[in-house]
Amino acid sequence: MKQIIFFLIIFIGYISYSQCTPPVVTNFECGMPTQTILGNGIISISNPFESGINNSSNVGQYTDNGTSGWDNLLIDYNTVIDLSSNPYLSFKLYSTSSIQVMAKLEGGTAVEKWSDFSGTNSWEEFNYDFSDAVNNGNTKLVLFFNAGVETGTASDKYYIDDIRWTNSTNVLPIISDFESLNSSIPLTGNIQTVSNLYYGGINSSTNVGQYTDDGTNGWDNLLIDYNTVIDLSSNPYLSFKLYSTSSIQVMAKLEGGTAVEKWSDFSGTNSWEEFNYDFSDAVNNGNTKLVLFFNAGVETGTTSDMYYIDDMRWTNTLSVEKINKISDFISYPNPAKDFIYIKSIFEINSYSIFDVHGKVLISKENINKKSFEIDVSKLITGNYFIRNNLKDEVKIIRINKE
Repeated sequence: MKQIIFFLIIFIGYISYSQCTPPVVTNFECGMPTQTILGNGIISISNPFESGINNSSNVGQYTDNGTSGWDNLLIDYNTVIDLSSNPYLSFKLYSTSSIQVMAKLEGGTAVEKWSDFSGTNSWEEFNYDFSDAVNNGNTKLVLFFNAGVETGTASDKYYIDDIRWTNSTNVLPIISDFESLNSSIPLTGNIQTVSNLYYGGINSSTNVGQYTDDGTNGWDNLLIDYNTVIDLSSNPYLSFKLYSTSSIQVMAKLEGGTAVEKWSDFSGTNSWEEFNYDFSDAVNNGNTKLVLFFNAGVETGTTSDMYYIDDMRWTNTLSVEKINKISDFISYPNPAKDFIYIKSIFEINSYSIFDVHGKVLISKENINKKSFEIDVSKLITGNYFIRNNLKDEVKIIRINKE
């Protein structure tokens, strides 16, 4: 009865959310956990230590009897735990003292794994390899905090988040979903895996990538180096989710062969969006590197602008909505020498051309046409942006002036 009462109290604050989805046990954002959590009591609280790899809103507070070396947090599946696809246990821990957490599978052929000693006063990711227990028939996962130690108090507090099963490495065409322990291709740049700070909308995953951009350098980047030719024959479309607090463009470029670059539309703000790039014209270019430039070409930011990215992958289709959006608006040629031509299925009311620093150089009002030309002959060689104001939306395109 005591354990049942604990279970009812534990996640009472989650009733406005739907249940979590396996292989996540709980990330304390997604609602009721996927499995019954019993033991010595855990409650969902607002994250008291928002920092480092964990700025998420909610975490679990576990109260440990530090005078009992083997009290525990019990997660009872009531059926055999399927480890065939995701044999690695992962969670984040915050402790004010250096401890070990022993993870044990029970209910079949038991197996236990010990962590290294934790650091103190910072969030750390703990990972346990249970690939040797895939066929052991276990039904319970048990976590022992400060295992075997009896010199604490009766109410030692530890904080835990993002309890989930995962695999070792993503598999192409997925580059990284930031749930697996490693990306399929190494990511080079100022990026780290963090808890999803903006949980919801089109992105309810537990972890995302946090990219720190030097906004004073227009061309710092995230590099994905394949060290071999990227096979685009089956999956020529690049896709990822982006969250930005400011409206930016992300330029995706293939390098290492015949280079080709694609520019996104300007993003929205404060919501997850899916970005898609059509590289079907680069299938035979022999490229070996994918490079992402966040807020490309802009140098008016700070040295630590933050952007969040998730579910980086190659796909074999673009959605009908995306294809229609691409065909709704056309500009050519690019690069342009004297004139650039704009065509749309909707009337364009006005436009302005600005440089990478945001300075408006050319503008025109009251156009009210679906097609027209712009004289760019007086612009110096370089990169520019054209803001086209339609009735119900804005289309911003990037051009290169020869």
